[in-house]
Amino acid sequence: MIAGQPILFGEVLFDCFADGNIVLGGAPFNVAWHLQGLGVTPLLITRVGDDRRGDVVRRLMGEWGLPVDAVQVDPERPTGVVAVQVKDGEPSYNILPEQAYDFIDADEAQAALRQTRGALVYHGSLILRSAASRQALQRLQAESNLPIFLDLNIRSPWWDPADTVPLLRRATWVKLNSDELNSAMRGRFDDLAAQQQAARELFVQCELQMLVVTRGAQGAFMVLPEGIIEGEPAPAPKLLDTVGAGDGFSAVLIAGLLRGLAPQQMLDQAIAFSAALCERRGATAQDEALYAGLSPA
Repeated sequence: MIAGQPILFGEVLFDCFADGNIVLGGAPFNVAWHLQGLGVTPLLITRVGDDRRGDVVRRLMGEWGLPVDAVQVDPERPTGVVAVQVKDGEPSYNILPEQAYDFIDADEAQAALRQTRGALVYHGSLILRSAASRQALQRLQAESNLPIFLDLNIRSPWWDPADTVPLLRRATWVKLNSDELNSAMRGRFDDLAAQQQAARELFVQCELQMLVVTRGAQGAFMVLPEGIIEGEPAPAPKLLDTVGAGDGFSAVLIAGLLRGLAPQQMLDQAIAFSAALCERRGATAQDEALYAGLSPA
C-alpha cells in the first residue's frame, strides 16, 4: 500500500471522431477520470486554453468530483484537439501542435503539488514533445522525488525511439503495449515467449519494480522481480473502439498499487476493465456501474 494522492501530469484534449462525435480525453485526463471513478481522487496537473473547450474541461471535472486546482489556463494557446480515425476498431491520431498542454508552467505546477501529499507521479510520453512542459515535469520530479508510473503512449511523429530506454530508467513502474516493446528493444517480438524474454531484459536493464505489457485481444503480462505473471484476455463482444483502453488499464494498476493489491488481482482487473471500455465510444464514461466491484465499498 502507498499513502498519498496520485499526481498526474500531462495533456487534456478533445478527441474529435470522423463521425462527428467529440469526446474529452488525453491519457493523463483519462487516467484521472477513471481513478476518480475507482474511488481514488488524483491531482491532475495540466493546462487548457482560455476558451469554450477549456471551460468544458473544468466543468466536467468538477461534476465528476475531480479537483481543478492544478488546471492551468493559457491566455494564448487553445485547449488541445486531436482528430481520431477509427478503422477496424483501431484508432489513429492527428495530434495538433502548439496546444495549451504543451506549455504547463513549472511554478504553477509546483505550487499545486505543495498543497497535497503525493504518492506517485504518472505521465506519458506525449507531454515530453515540448520544451516547456518537459522542463516543468523534470522540475516536479526532481523536487518531489516521488516514484514514477510511466505509460509510454508513443505517438508518431512526436517520439524518438532513442529516448525510450533513458526515460524508462527514471521510472519505477512502466506500462507499454507490444508495439512499444518492439520500439524500446529495437526488434520485432511477435509471439508471447519472445515478448516475455524482451520484456524481462528491458525490466532488468532499466531496474524497474514492475513492467506491464498489454497485448490487445491477447491479454497482458506483468514482469516482477520474482518472475512473470500472465493475464488472460477478457472478451469484448460489442467492440466499438479501443480509444483510451490502455488508460483505463493504467488507472486500475495505479489504484491497485495504492491499495496494495496482489499483482495477479491488479492485472486481471485491469484487463477486464479495459475490455469493458472497448465496448464504449471514447475513453471516459459517466457511468458508476462501470466501476462497480473495483472501487472500495
